[in-house]
Amino acid sequence: MNGLDLYAKVEHLFDFEDVMDFLWGKYIEELKTLGVKRVLDIGCGTGGFMQKAKEAGFEVVGIDISKEMINLAKEKDLEVYHKDLCEFSGKFDACVAIFDVINYMEDEYLKNFFKCVKNVLKKDGYFLFDVNTLYGFDEIAQGTIAVEDENNFAVLNSIFEDNEMLTKITLFEENSDCFEKKEGEIIQYFHKNQKLKKLNPLKFEKKIEINLYDGDMPDKEVLVFKQK
Repeated sequence: MNGLDLYAKVEHLFDFEDVMDFLWGKYIEELKTLGVKRVLDIGCGTGGFMQKAKEAGFEVVGIDISKEMINLAKEKDLEVYHKDLCEFSGKFDACVAIFDVINYMEDEYLKNFFKCVKNVLKKDGYFLFDVNTLYGFDEIAQGTIAVEDENNFAVLNSIFEDNEMLTKITLFEENSDCFEKKEGEIIQYFHKNQKLKKLNPLKFEKKIEINLYDGDMPDKEVLVFKQK
């Protein structure tokens, strides 16, 4: 099964709610500071950030390449589309890519992706995204997590080597009188700030260090770029 679609099925089982809410709050604070109104959420997932942004007074649209996640977001009465960014049209005051979206992209894809972001931004528009720090990958994200509820048992097993993290996802889902096993995997990449600035045609504005998991060092960084 497609790794991202499988992750969409198991995400609710893992206790990421407080972490996600904290990170979304940081984005909301920064967007308010920037004075933007219309926002595109790239890789919107099931729409959690979109709900929070709407409550804060923003006009927000979401896109995602996972059909499973888009279907879940539509249940929340959000304006979302199952589309790749480079096939999407519109103009926005700001774009955001939240919680590892950029980490899923290799260098060559990133270069083209940033060009597509530029195409949907208005003049003086902003692009905000977060990436895992090396500490975040090596010390926080790596390892095994197992969770279960009445009908499901899921395992995430993540190994970080050579600046890449491979996460294998296993789900045992109750089906009638037996359990159906589903498997998938996703790969994430560590990106240095210097490389991201070089690949991105937008102007770098600032970096915001974030500690999501109470570790010794920041495990995430939010980077802010501006349309030239």
